[in-house]
Amino acid sequence: MKLLSTLLMLVFLAVSVVVGHAAEEPVKIAVIAAKTGDGAATNEVFFQAVKFVVEELNSGGGLLGRRIEIIEYDNESSSLGSKDAAKKAVAENVLAVVGAIWSEHSIAVAQVLQEAKIPMITPQSTNPDVTRVGDYIFRTCYTDAFQGAAMASFAREDLKAQKAVVLVNIDRKYSEGLAEYFMRSFREKGGTILWKGDFLIDVSDYSSLLEQARSYQPDVIFLPSDYRDSSHVIGQARKMGITAPFLGGDAYGVRMYDYIGALVDGNYYTTHWHRDEPASPSQQLVKRYEAKYGEIKQTSVPLTYDSFMLLADAVRRAGSLDRQKIRDALAETKDFEGITGKIAFDANRNPVKSTVVLRFENGKVVFVKRVQP
Repeated sequence: MKLLSTLLMLVFLAVSVVVGHAAEEPVKIAVIAAKTGDGAATNEVFFQAVKFVVEELNSGGGLLGRRIEIIEYDNESSSLGSKDAAKKAVAENVLAVVGAIWSEHSIAVAQVLQEAKIPMITPQSTNPDVTRVGDYIFRTCYTDAFQGAAMASFAREDLKAQKAVVLVNIDRKYSEGLAEYFMRSFREKGGTILWKGDFLIDVSDYSSLLEQARSYQPDVIFLPSDYRDSSHVIGQARKMGITAPFLGGDAYGVRMYDYIGALVDGNYYTTHWHRDEPASPSQQLVKRYEAKYGEIKQTSVPLTYDSFMLLADAVRRAGSLDRQKIRDALAETKDFEGITGKIAFDANRNPVKSTVVLRFENGKVVFVKRVQP
């Protein structure tokens, strides 16, 4: 009897050690974005935001009482690098993936993760094709279809524009997709697209492109490219005497002042959030984040914060670290109070939320209006 009691005690202790060890194991979440290549400069803030939000989550108990461990992967600013990073995340047996940032990168990541049935949330990839990859793929940002339509509405209703020229960066799926949605919506609202001009990245002289644009005498010029290339195009246009307002999407931002200064004043863009919005959750994040890292200049900060909080909320509601249950809980999200607005997912796992229109003015971006879906 004494021997049996001793054996039972040893078994109990062994099980306790195993269970205790399992409870202490961290929950692995991968983040995939660019640390090198063309996307590194803009993606840098994403990694900073990840560190910030995970520290907050871990200080509040992590996920179901287990600490979150972040595994960072550099996609080298390419679709191939993104695919390789996703394969490494699968091999690491991560619970979920947050990323990537550029749409073409996220599509490559999504194709790998969908097959592995690992939930993915991209903070910023707005191309509709991203979530079409499969039912494990989600996004926190709105889609290009929505922001293209929102800017078309703003151009027609607020700026009273009747004629538009569209300039497309054909090296970026983001630019091509957003241009198509703007043009379709602008026409549906009674406007006329006079001309669509294509250009490549890293071109030093846009004068030929801009001379053609000028010849059509448009009321507005829609330029859905990233902040760097758009800055160069707009700067050259202003120096050539082209005064039509330029309109863009969420790849614009205050950093355009670093490139062309006051030449960017008077132009508009759609985006996900503005730091001066009075909503309490937003202002609380601004206070906490800026006390640690300085002024928030990119929407990747609140979008990344919302991505992790959406994942944490789904884990809490699922009451499990089972990927299928977490996926199902994400899909059922309703009325999530995010920093970038109230979020619910539609049937295609795209958030139903609002967008804001901002204007460049005297070295700042100022809030113009919020557009509801």
